[in-house]
Amino acid sequence: MIRFVASLCLLAAGASAATWHSTATGSDLPMKILEPASGGGELRPAVLYLENLAAPRVGTDSDASIIHDFLAQGCLVVTIDYDHAKQSRWPALNLDLAALRNQIQHHQLLADERLDPAHIFIVPSGCRLKRDVAFYHDGDRTLAMDIVYPAHPVHPVGSVIEFSCDNLNRMGNFSLDFCTDTILEGAAAEGYAAAMADHPVRAPYHGLDPMPQCGWMTKAAVRTLRAQSASLDLNGRIVVAGFSRGSGMSLLLTTTTGLPAFEGHGENQGVDSSVQGAIVLAGRFTYLHLLPHDHMIPRYNIAWGTRAQHEDVWRDAGALDYLHGPTVPLFLSINCTEGADYQLQMQVLARRLTELHSPFIYQPDPQPRGHRMPLDPSVLNPMLSYLRQRLH
Repeated sequence: MIRFVASLCLLAAGASAATWHSTATGSDLPMKILEPASGGGELRPAVLYLENLAAPRVGTDSDASIIHDFLAQGCLVVTIDYDHAKQSRWPALNLDLAALRNQIQHHQLLADERLDPAHIFIVPSGCRLKRDVAFYHDGDRTLAMDIVYPAHPVHPVGSVIEFSCDNLNRMGNFSLDFCTDTILEGAAAEGYAAAMADHPVRAPYHGLDPMPQCGWMTKAAVRTLRAQSASLDLNGRIVVAGFSRGSGMSLLLTTTTGLPAFEGHGENQGVDSSVQGAIVLAGRFTYLHLLPHDHMIPRYNIAWGTRAQHEDVWRDAGALDYLHGPTVPLFLSINCTEGADYQLQMQVLARRLTELHSPFIYQPDPQPRGHRMPLDPSVLNPMLSYLRQRLH
């Protein structure tokens, strides 16, 4: 597992200025800590605001006005100035995105601040944040998303949506750090809108994704993001990304297109629920192809009955088993040291897509990091090319 160590050089005791060492640029960058006027005694949301990145700035609102509004909303704002260093963009920037969360998680950065670990946002310059956009009501639980988006771009932009691996707090810093999840924030830095949505299954998660309910919720999320197009200057093109428990949700949105059983629930009914692509990382896609020693089989037997007696139930639980023809082009990746169960799932998925003549890109992650999201340029570069192709 990659560990990142902070290098902080406070200018004076209690001062709000510091430097932060960037892995991407190999240099110490100016950092400022801006305190909101209120909320000193409670845990506070934080915005890490990245200024002067190498990628073209797509939002046209000024940094001053955006930061002013974050502070007015009670957020602690931390600015980091990259001074347009050429390495301060995808894929090198993704190392810094992972480092910031890792250092906060291990109390090596902002250790003296009372931060809310469920509300730590990394926002590129020129972007704003729309929080708690509801897309589904499930009894006493309201599912929602947080959207980072370029503020008043010259041209509408595409969007990337992800379903969180934290079933309790969609922006939980522990999960984002553990998974080295940088896709959304990296995409935002490249000029796209990025939405983190609640996972359909409420906490605690036991590895069971009820169908068609998960489809109802994921499609409601896509519709709700697309419904923001006019107000947030989005172009209506959406790519879904998923890892681990979120990966099946990503695939599900591509395999159930046009199936009535998965429509008609949640917010913004009548809006198009299709996606234009999907990034599908390690996960479970079918329950009809499992290794004999898969540790989850006893749990599935209890929940669904044995596969021999209830194969239809096992089939309905898997996102892949709704696919009977070509779907949108997919981007697939899995770590070279991922567990055998996940490796088998990716093999079955790739084989099914090939059989159906459904286009996909497969780029395995060569860094031996196990159950983690990719940080290697050999994966991230073709992933960004894929996003550009699907979102324009």
